[in-house]
Amino acid sequence: MSISLQDKRTRRLTLDAVMVVLAMMLSYLEAILPLNMLVPLPGFRLGLANVIVMLTFVLISPIDAAIVSALRILLMGLLFGSVTSLYFSALGGLLAYLMLAVCVYLFRRCSFFGASVLCAAAHNCGQIIAAATLFGAAVVCSYLPWLLLASAVYGGIVGVLLNLIVPRMKRFL
Repeated sequence: MSISLQDKRTRRLTLDAVMVVLAMMLSYLEAILPLNMLVPLPGFRLGLANVIVMLTFVLISPIDAAIVSALRILLMGLLFGSVTSLYFSALGGLLAYLMLAVCVYLFRRCSFFGASVLCAAAHNCGQIIAAATLFGAAVVCSYLPWLLLASAVYGGIVGVLLNLIVPRMKRFL
């Protein structure tokens, strides 16, 4: 029995919707966790939603990952954020997505660990660019080394999670 094109489209749309919801749940969880007790960096997040975006990129398609990332950022910004937080998230998310594409297509041998650390760093650079456009470059550039250090640590954790999840998920998709 062959699967029709309409059934494939429906399956893909359903997978995308599930991925958006999972990414939003992880984003919300990060927003309510008191992370500033562990890492005293304003606006710092673990980046758990990036697990979902990277899973979508690898297991479904790069276009679906872009849609999942954009919808998560837009919906979280509209539901729980402000115009400023939406701007920060959008610029960070865009640079992280572009870095993911570079890692997959140019650095074909880049591991989930390496890609995740580079994407986290790109996301933080995007947020620094957003902050520099709003508040001035001199004020925020001193903050970048701390964000890059956090990117290495927490991007590495996301990479380890991906190494554990992707082989198990390939069986289902």
